[in-house]
Amino acid sequence: MPEKIQEIFGRLDNGIVLAIRNCQLVALWNEIVDERVSKNTEAVKITNRTLYVSTSSPVWAQELSFLKKTIIGRFNEKAGREVILDIRFKAR
Repeated sequence: MPEKIQEIFGRLDNGIVLAIRNCQLVALWNEIVDERVSKNTEAVKITNRTLYVSTSSPVWAQELSFLKKTIIGRFNEKAGREVILDIRFKAR
């Protein structure tokens, strides 16, 4: 029985660690983009190596989609490893 409890807590701990890591990675967004972009966007979450970003308008979402490859490169460089493979931009 103690082994099962330890296993359950081990999984919870891994989930908490992963959640904290994802929050830290999402916070990198404002360090990667310039102030103008930062004021019009918000990094929301990372799921399955995809970063979800909310934009203030469809125009911002479209404009940033053209820069997606560059932003992914900067993001992964800042993170020190390949943490995202895609970015999804969506207007609020």
